[in-house]
Parts: sequence; C-alpha cells; structure tokens
Amino acid sequence: MNRRAGLDRIVVVGGGITGLCAAIAFRRALPRTAVSLIAPPADPAALADRLPAVDQRGLALLARIGIGEEALVAAGAATHRVGQTFAWGDAAFTIGEGDGVAMLAGTALHQLWHAHGDGAFDDVVPGAALAKAERFVHPDDRPDSLLSHVDYALRLDPDRASSWLRHTAERAGIVVSPAARVSPEWRDGRCAALVVDGTRVEADLFIDASGPRALLASDRTAWIDWSATLPIDRLLLGTVPSAPSPCDRYDATDDGWTARWPLLDRTLVGTAFAADAASDARAKRLAPARTERIDIRPRRQVAPFAGNVLALGDAAAAVGPLGWLGLPLALAQLDIALHLMPARGDGPLLASEYNRRATLAADHIHAYAAAFYLAKPLRRGAFWRSMRDRTAPPELASALVQFGRRGSLPPIEEAMVPRGLWQQTLIGLGVRPQIADPVAGSVSAVSAVAALSQLRRAVAALPATLPRYPDYLAGMMKAVA
Repeated sequence: MNRRAGLDRIVVVGGGITGLCAAIAFRRALPRTAVSLIAPPADPAALADRLPAVDQRGLALLARIGIGEEALVAAGAATHRVGQTFAWGDAAFTIGEGDGVAMLAGTALHQLWHAHGDGAFDDVVPGAALAKAERFVHPDDRPDSLLSHVDYALRLDPDRASSWLRHTAERAGIVVSPAARVSPEWRDGRCAALVVDGTRVEADLFIDASGPRALLASDRTAWIDWSATLPIDRLLLGTVPSAPSPCDRYDATDDGWTARWPLLDRTLVGTAFAADAASDARAKRLAPARTERIDIRPRRQVAPFAGNVLALGDAAAAVGPLGWLGLPLALAQLDIALHLMPARGDGPLLASEYNRRATLAADHIHAYAAAFYLAKPLRRGAFWRSMRDRTAPPELASALVQFGRRGSLPPIEEAMVPRGLWQQTLIGLGVRPQIADPVAGSVSAVSAVAALSQLRRAVAALPATLPRYPDYLAGMMKAVA
C-alpha cells in the first residue's frame, strides 16, 4: 500500500514564466491540491524569465500540462528558432536545432565529413541552412524528407508570455498574489512558513522560482560558483525594431559578445561582457542608445531540493544569457520534480534523487555553455586571452578530450543538449578529431564524396522551397486565431 500522504497546499514564489509554469504544472498534476503563487518584485537578473526559450523536452512538458505551442503563437507570445549563427572567430558558423542528419553512407555524418569532406559542416545541416536563409516550416515525419531532420525551439516574448500564463493560471484556480516582501522561517531543516508582507503562509511544499535572489534559500544553502567558466557577468539589454526571424545571431567582441534575439515585433539586443575586462561606458559603444544593465552571477545550488523547499530556474542554477538556456533547464527541473512527485513526510531519499538528477542536468547545460568560451578561445582582447588558461568543467573537459581524439562524445544521463548539437558546436568552434573514425574511413573516397555532395546540394536547395519565416508565422497566427 502506498502510505505517502499527498500535498494539501503548494506555494510558488515567483511571478515570472518559471513560477507560472510550475504553478500550472502542479495544479494540473494534483487537482485536489491548493496551489497559490506569490509574486514578489521581479529579479532583473532572472534570465530564465527574461530570455525564455523552450526546447523540445520543454515543449512536450508544456503540452502535457495544457500549454500548447499554437496557443502561445496565437497570442503573439512565441516565435520559432531553427538555428543560431556565431561569428566567433575567422569564419562564422551556424548550428541547427536538434541532431540534424545523424547518419550518411552507413556512418556518422560528422565522421564522414571529417574523413572525406570539404567546405563548412553547416552546409550539410538542414536546420542551419533554414536559419541562414530565414525560412521555416514545422518538421516533416517522412523519413525520406530533409525536413524530418529539422528541429526547433520556441522563443517566448517575456511580457506577452507572462501575461498569457498568468491568465491561464488564474483560470486553473491558482490564486496569484503580489507581495512586496517575502521571507522564509526555517525550522529543523524545513520551511515552517513564509512571512509575506507580515502574514504567515504555511504549505507542504514551497517552490522557489524567485530568480537569482533565491528568496527561500536558507542560511545553510551552499552554492557552486561558475564564474570562472561562464565569465560573462554583465549584460546590456535593449530593443530595436525588426521583423521576426528563426535565427539568433552572436558576434564576438574584444570584451565578450553581442547578440540579436528576434521576437514577433521587435528584436532584443544584448551586449555581454565581463566587468573586469571592460567598463560599462566601453560596452555601451556597441549597444543601442537605451539599454538596461543586468548583473549576472553564474552559479548553482548544491542541493536545490532541501527540506520542503524546491528551487527552480535561476533560483537553483543561473547559466547566463548565451543560448537562452535558463528556461530549458528550469522546465527540465520541473519535469524531474513531477516525475518523482514529492509528498508530505518524504524522507531524504526522494530529495537526494531529485538533487542528483537536477544537478546532472545543470552541469550538462553548464558544460555546453562553457564550450563557447573555453573550447577554442579567440586570440584577441584581454577577455578572450584570459580564457586560454582556465580549466574546463569536468563534463566539458571529457567532451573535448574524447571529441578531440576520436570525434566521439561520452554518454550523458539527464542530457540537456542533443548529441548532434554538441557535434555541430564543437566543429564550429574549431575542434577536430585527431584520429579518423575507422568506419568512416572504410567508406571509399568516391562514395563518401558523392554522398556528401548530394546532401550538400539537397540542403542548399531546401530553403527556396519554403516560405519566408514572417509569412509562415503570420499564416500560423491567422490559422490558430
């Protein structure tokens, strides 16, 4: 007999996208449980809420809790991202979302390209081609179609998505209450209550989605500092008018990088740098006239589930602005929590298992983001020169050794980044295997070159058959309105 006692009340702290998704998810999963959301003033550095993307795992989770892609698009709250371009060195490269074409001529595509190919690797990645041409349609399930090898993420407009999710939460019976001040009362390793504007609020489970401030953290909360491997600690964020695009762009600068993140009716522009490498005045020369400075502190909690407090999003792990990786990690954490489903009176084993899995996911995201700084640092500027002597986090170090030796990647539990995306990124950053793959080497040069050439021609021809992204998005919005 299952003697676990269900949760009578859950309180979520945080009125941004992370907190709203958590509240809706637990309300859908536990319809007899009272779920309320307390919304303190937003943390400006809560990048999971302010630069929110949703990967394929996150889309599946949102669909399970009744948040559909079509509804977000119809509300003008979402646009699609099929790839990202990085001008990170001498030659720009584009990575397509997902795994792309995994196999060709009986072997791994990237290994065949390394053994026999020429030209840029992104020329044989369908998603990269669509991103560069600013074309998009949803993937095709037919295995003989190149569109079956295209994937995508959603970018959420932080303002429109928050408003839409709040209405969704309220319709689901979740009480949303603004608060000026929230502080926890910790007793014997558990949160006895929250003091919200002078009033005590009790619950069986508290969810901290308050951003990097981590308002529910206890005095004993331990953190792991990621600043040495995720060195960006300042972001100037502004907006410029533009049309929607399925491609994000990053350009390296002497002091860090700049980015363009297109939404429906505007583009967010970021200038990212490290305070010890450049002043605000120097960085502002690359930014629009009006920007907001966001201070960033990359780190993660050692134990994001402690007692009856579950930290999600930037309250648990802050990975910075590159790639908009914060919300995918937050939704993965939420997915793990829903799978394990806490109950009243749980012992330490469930929290230990959650912390193990959530930490694996966070460390994987950390390793991937760190690759852009540490895999092949640029040679110009004090910022990039300082990267050459830094030690990669263990998972990235292992990936660089194995991929740099044989073009392989180690298996990862709770992997957050598709293997093909890792391969595209490392190749784009200039990491090349020292030893050719024997299976790829066994393919005759004539057959390999013919297969690669045929694929390259097909990928190059694909964008012309598809609509421009603004037209496709407008048609989708009209169809689901």
